[in-house]
Amino acid sequence: MIRLKTLAVLVVLWAFQVSIFAHLRPFGVAPDLLLVAALVGGLSGGADYGARNGFAAGLLLDLVVPGPLGLAAGIYGAFGYLSGQFSRTVDSDDPRVMPTIIWLSAFLATIGYGFGLGVLGSEQFVAWGLVWKAFAIGLFAVPLSLLVRAAYGWVLADPTGARSEPARTVVN
Repeated sequence: MIRLKTLAVLVVLWAFQVSIFAHLRPFGVAPDLLLVAALVGGLSGGADYGARNGFAAGLLLDLVVPGPLGLAAGIYGAFGYLSGQFSRTVDSDDPRVMPTIIWLSAFLATIGYGFGLGVLGSEQFVAWGLVWKAFAIGLFAVPLSLLVRAAYGWVLADPTGARSEPARTVVN
């Protein structure tokens, strides 16, 4: 049931991304709702869930964005996994943790995507403008993560009403 709910949330977020968020350009940069979904998936469901969720979100984006098929899927899957791993090692009850992880992960994922495009032949993406774009996408990701986190609260909710939490480990 979680897979169907995840797919439903990703398809709705994808529809919002390609219909509304692709045309919103505050400061000349479009917010990336599917990247936020990958990161929040890792924070909410753990590293493995974040990797699968991020790969699926990136693949949906790859279907509509011109460029190499699989680049966004790989980047989003990796950062979904990393955000899930990082959330296990820090105090997630601190209200500063989630926005910091979301901003930093969105910033680094956008830089990684730009460099990936550059390596594959799109040199226009490797420029100082990429730093501004990554900074702005990170800023947009923080408030969007609150909405996406509510959707993943529904996805990961137990049928009994209890919320499932990823396993926590102690790092030595």
